Amino acid sequence: MKGFIIYAFRLMWMTMTFEEKYLKLIGQIDNFVQMNAGTSIVDSYFGPANLSPKRVEPCLTVDELIENIDTLYGQTKGLENELRRIVIASELESLRVVVRWLSGEIIPYSRLVKGIFGITPCKFKEREIRRAQKKVEEASASLPGSSISEKILRWMKNGEVSGKVLKELVETELAELTRKIEKLFDQHVFTYFPTGVQNKGVIYKTVTKKPWGANNYYQGNYTSITAINIDLPANRRRIMGGLCHEYEHHVTNLFREKHYRENKLLDLSAVLYHTKGSVIDEGTADCAKDFLNLQTEEEHSELLEYLQNLRRMIDINVAYMINVQGVDDETAAEYIASESFAPIEAARKLLEFIKPMTPNGKPNFFKPYIYTYFFGRRDYVLPTFQEAQKKNRLKEFFQILYLNPYSRSTASWKIAFAKI
Repeated sequence: MKGFIIYAFRLMWMTMTFEEKYLKLIGQIDNFVQMNAGTSIVDSYFGPANLSPKRVEPCLTVDELIENIDTLYGQTKGLENELRRIVIASELESLRVVVRWLSGEIIPYSRLVKGIFGITPCKFKEREIRRAQKKVEEASASLPGSSISEKILRWMKNGEVSGKVLKELVETELAELTRKIEKLFDQHVFTYFPTGVQNKGVIYKTVTKKPWGANNYYQGNYTSITAINIDLPANRRRIMGGLCHEYEHHVTNLFREKHYRENKLLDLSAVLYHTKGSVIDEGTADCAKDFLNLQTEEEHSELLEYLQNLRRMIDINVAYMINVQGVDDETAAEYIASESFAPIEAARKLLEFIKPMTPNGKPNFFKPYIYTYFFGRRDYVLPTFQEAQKKNRLKEFFQILYLNPYSRSTASWKIAFAKI
């Protein structure tokens, strides 16, 4: 019976358009990823129900999956739009690496991150860390405490909420903060667009037993759910920045869905993890406060910015230490706590996001993902945004970024923004 199903599927495959084959392939890969890693590679989907990656596809062998990826990769040469061709080809290259990795093939961590995201993993040198720590120290000079670590830990502890208190905050205050963010997007971003985009808003919910603090789940039909993990302490001082990050993901997908609906490009209807587009998506989310000019509105905003930058660097270092150098968990947690002035409990929790394996013995799907945030912001989005500011070309920058979804990949970025 299984052989007949696969044979029938291959016959159907031969009659499909390129875009239909692409979505069917995503479904095949998603089925494989869920079996081997216990999670989905599809962040969101808002295309036709009959092509949804959530539909159960035949279980293909690794060789069959790679063959389908390679076949579709070859067909990208027929796509007329240059940026679209580049982006889809780069996605298929990344997906090929993911399939080989989760099939059990031994791929060194550095090659894995490079193959998926186009980023070469390395540790920040001690002098770079010290320079970042120095900025935090100078920005925290007025805080009470005898050492920089004591100052930061005490200051952050004062604004910390978790559990029932965090749940209550999610249910009461986040809607009002989100309305403020919506208005800021209207004033600082949407004002540059010739037409608007439908926006049915964000619904918040609380979750537990997750390795992350918050996550935006785009639902399609111009709405999102943002999940807040109440197991992890959140901080009132950083909540606006975190909401801006998640809301920017929502905005990105609003325009992606609009472009899909207006142009009938099926490939846009599946938003994936683990592609070179992920680097830009996290980079733009981390730049949301810059886009909205929020740094000047918060108390100790400079300290928050320097502290986040330092912690991103330390996260990257510890990912390298665990996955390349084989450092044990406690040593890694102590390094995070001492170098980024973080509570040891939070440091231990972070390791769940970057360790090689999950507690149930499966490969940790997100272990290479930590690199997207820092490098997406530093190497791509922020310098281009700042150049656009300097040249008074923010209109062109935001129109390219949000109105052309094929600009949002490290593979296409330099071409898309060449005139900024």
